[in-house]
Amino acid sequence: MDSVRSQKSKLRKLLIQKRNEMSHDSWIEKSRLIESHLLASGRYQNAKVVHTFISMNDRFEPDTSRILDHALKDGKKVVVPVTNFNDATLTHTLLTDKTSLKENKWGVMEPTTVEPVSADFPDLILVPLLAADRSGNRLGYGKGFYDGFLSKATGYKLGVVFDDFIIDKVPVEAFDIKLNGLISETGLIQV
Repeated sequence: MDSVRSQKSKLRKLLIQKRNEMSHDSWIEKSRLIESHLLASGRYQNAKVVHTFISMNDRFEPDTSRILDHALKDGKKVVVPVTNFNDATLTHTLLTDKTSLKENKWGVMEPTTVEPVSADFPDLILVPLLAADRSGNRLGYGKGFYDGFLSKATGYKLGVVFDDFIIDKVPVEAFDIKLNGLISETGLIQV
């Protein structure tokens, strides 16, 4: 029997290939539906501080760019991660506008100026992932950046995912942190 780590690795390869096969039009349409459901949700409306990833659009992650715009326009404090490649951790920083963003070595846009905030500061945390199951288990990209953050974060952990990537069962390890919910193009899913 394959180890959990091996199962995750095989699943990642399949899911990355599947996501790369998505059409640009489908990606835009599904991303806009996720945005619409999120903005209409009580979780978003009641949040004073929103932590969100900045999507890797060339990899067809659900697009968060307009969510960032709305959160800033709605007067919410917006927190985004900055990747520390040397120790596989994230620093969390306030974002006041998108003009100061620059690509890191993975092509992820990040602020050039960092104003660190505590991991337990955000009310709502939008979590990137490759896949999730309806029990709140997430399959990330395998680098562990979010595992440490999510283990300390006290806000509502909401996985942002396309329906095609909600699978029956995500293989889990002891350090994996469950999500509180999922948001997809068909709406909010409590877990």
